[in-house]
Amino acid sequence: MKRIIYFVLAILVCGIYAGCSESEIDLYSQTSRINFYGSTYIRTLVDTDYVKTEPYAIDSFTVSIQGDLLKENRDFCVKVTPNSDYRNPVDVILEDKYTYTKLDTVYQVFYYKINRPKVESGRNVYGCYLEFDLDNPLHQFDKGLVEKNQVVLNVRWELKPAEWSDYVGFGSYSDNKYMFIMDVCQRVWDDLEDDDVVKIQQAYKEYIEAGNPPILGDDGDEIEYE
Repeated sequence: MKRIIYFVLAILVCGIYAGCSESEIDLYSQTSRINFYGSTYIRTLVDTDYVKTEPYAIDSFTVSIQGDLLKENRDFCVKVTPNSDYRNPVDVILEDKYTYTKLDTVYQVFYYKINRPKVESGRNVYGCYLEFDLDNPLHQFDKGLVEKNQVVLNVRWELKPAEWSDYVGFGSYSDNKYMFIMDVCQRVWDDLEDDDVVKIQQAYKEYIEAGNPPILGDDGDEIEYE
């Protein structure tokens, strides 16, 4: 009786092992496939991103190869698709194609640009999907894991400096007020100089005298530099 039980168990173990082996063979014998590494990328834009003259910020995503290492460089394409979880879309600048070149590993980082969202009250969170463009003729990978074919891109800004004080000539904080300061001085809070207080106050006076509309703070009232 014991021999029969052992025989049955042996058959079951062999069957399970064979099933696992076949799954592994199926996974690694497939054509080359590519996946996004991670599920959500969050990019928080700060004052140093907005003081720059170029209108964009540089960001990155990581991809992973499914299966064996590549034997030669291979191209892939990425596109932007809407994400209904966000009311505000992200303006992303992608390359026409990317080339996977790190043949000694299954991970590689790639870069793209985010056009900085305009600073507006109540609109500081933006989102979309980055997705592999499988229909693009330049894309040389088959579809990988369904859940890794796209990744959420969450973009937001947080401009207020932690050291902002109402008592150094700038008054209460607002994003629009700080944007005006950076536009005039081309510097962020940490790099401002003592003379900049008077410079900014005079610049705003001249801005209004030139017939420009008042700049409104977060409370809807015109900003003041005190």
